[in-house]
Amino acid sequence: MRYMQLFWQGRRRYLTIAVVIGVIVLGRLGVWQLDRHLQRMTHNQLISNRMQMTALPLAQLVVLPATDRDFRGVSAVGQYDAAHQILWRNRSYAGRTGFQILTPLQSDDGAVVLVNRGWVPYESVNATWSTQFAPPAGLQTVIGVWRESQAPSTTVAEAPLVNGWRDKWFLITIPAIQSQMPLPLAPGFIDVQPDGSAQVANQPLPITTTDMGMGSNLSYSIQWFGFAVILAVGYIVVVGRMRS
Repeated sequence: MRYMQLFWQGRRRYLTIAVVIGVIVLGRLGVWQLDRHLQRMTHNQLISNRMQMTALPLAQLVVLPATDRDFRGVSAVGQYDAAHQILWRNRSYAGRTGFQILTPLQSDDGAVVLVNRGWVPYESVNATWSTQFAPPAGLQTVIGVWRESQAPSTTVAEAPLVNGWRDKWFLITIPAIQSQMPLPLAPGFIDVQPDGSAQVANQPLPITTTDMGMGSNLSYSIQWFGFAVILAVGYIVVVGRMRS
């Protein structure tokens, strides 16, 4: 009892209150980061389950609620529109910066969906990139992973339109891209997946859709809990030495 009174003597009580508040805040930050880690684990499991489902035809997938579509397998049949390709900028692969090429695919029933055909290195994109990496002609069957339209950002400014057209986009926000497309677009896009075959000359490299990283939340959580323990134990040790 007398030992506990040491924490409440004179002005030390204010320091004790500050330490207790500090420990609570640090512990709460640890819980917050741990909660985000657990949310990420749940989200990754959801993605994994959806990507293993049988691919749905585009017409069946787009009628599902938006929350049930993302990362689902999807198939579409149609012809590529090489004249309206766009680039998704700041896309990295194997430690290199580049672009991913999205090409509209028009089906016989009139539906149009952007197809992410794959990645090309930054230095390969010049004034003739659209013809250099032209999509295959004729009727194509595309099987990939559905991605929902990305939300617009207030912190990222897209490049200005040039004659009503923007070929490089930081975010694949379908309503914004729709403004320059001649036909209505589906509310998301398809990521073509690699099939193990060798890369075709003058074609982008399909990249596996992944959003499965665990991030740093768990390590941050451990750090915050560690700081809380250090603060509490350190204060107790210091007060104990004052007693002796």
